[in-house]
Amino acid sequence: MKKISMILLLSLICTLGFFSGKAEASSTGPASIVINDELIKFKDVKPFMSNNVTYVPIRLFSQALGVDVNWDQQKQIAILTKASRKLSLDLKQNMIMTESGGKQKVSLHLVNNQMVAPYRFIGEYFGYQVEYVQKGSFARITDKNAKLSNEQIYEKYKKELTKTIVKPGKVAYLTFDDGPNAHTERILNILKKYDAKATFFMLNDNMASHQTVVKEMVSEGHGVGCHGVTHDQQKFYRSPASAVGEMNTCLSTLAKITGQHSTVIRVPYGSKPYMTTNYRKAMDAKGYQMWDWNVDSLDWKLLNGPKTANYTINQIKAIQKSGTSPLILFHDKATTADALPAVLSYLKENGYELLPITNEIEAYNFWDRRKI
Repeated sequence: MKKISMILLLSLICTLGFFSGKAEASSTGPASIVINDELIKFKDVKPFMSNNVTYVPIRLFSQALGVDVNWDQQKQIAILTKASRKLSLDLKQNMIMTESGGKQKVSLHLVNNQMVAPYRFIGEYFGYQVEYVQKGSFARITDKNAKLSNEQIYEKYKKELTKTIVKPGKVAYLTFDDGPNAHTERILNILKKYDAKATFFMLNDNMASHQTVVKEMVSEGHGVGCHGVTHDQQKFYRSPASAVGEMNTCLSTLAKITGQHSTVIRVPYGSKPYMTTNYRKAMDAKGYQMWDWNVDSLDWKLLNGPKTANYTINQIKAIQKSGTSPLILFHDKATTADALPAVLSYLKENGYELLPITNEIEAYNFWDRRKI
């Protein structure tokens, strides 16, 4: 059927002078970073986008946020501190850790002896608002000291920003709801055959019953998020507290199984009309990122592999004319597995890269229909 801790391990787009690397737009190339009203000038190692994630040199980025940075050369760990907040970025393990013990796998690297990491998590963890601005293609990190609008920022730095605008690549996001179950392993095998990454929005009890498969998803680089506990419209949407409570439980189970602190969610039956303002505010207060879809495969209705494949491909053809990345809704069903090879072949033949949804990517939902 159709669907619907810890604050984001902030898209470590911070290059400490070591290296690691939000799926802003599907892009690869240089990136611009604006903190409050100032365009940050990076020297040797510059911010860049890769596979939809913006990376920054941690040391300069952190210092611009007023965050202290210490580098343990022997352990290859960068330690970021500000007031009572602390983050550790472990280069060897590609792991980010909070002072409360939370952990998240990320991609960290050294570039010219500087660590680079995704910027979003760092900014949000230390209390900033983070957004990617399409006009001018820049990432903006703000607090109460920001005075200018995004349009004013663009006009102020137009010459510098237009130099870093990059041509978007073609990315598609495959998502699977309601699992894991007896069909999930087959789906994973097909994805592996096509070198495709997907995202699984899972139900609490199903995860508890299929822990090995959940761990396999993570080890193979797929995105993992939560779909709730009951998948019951009356129970889930009884109140904002009940909706948040189900996601708290589900994400806690996911963290216990995998060690991953995901903030990625999809609510049952999609976010409209159920997730009204108070519900969305409650989810936002927890730092949860609510995802819907822009391509519905209708696999839950068609229950036929070839029909599902044909319908999905036709929807992808329609949406790609607008330059929007397909965000496809599937379910863990046998007939969906039957449809996957044809859909994946079409996407690969048409130059799409199939990427997972992560904490760093700005969410798309029916209340915020933007181009992704």
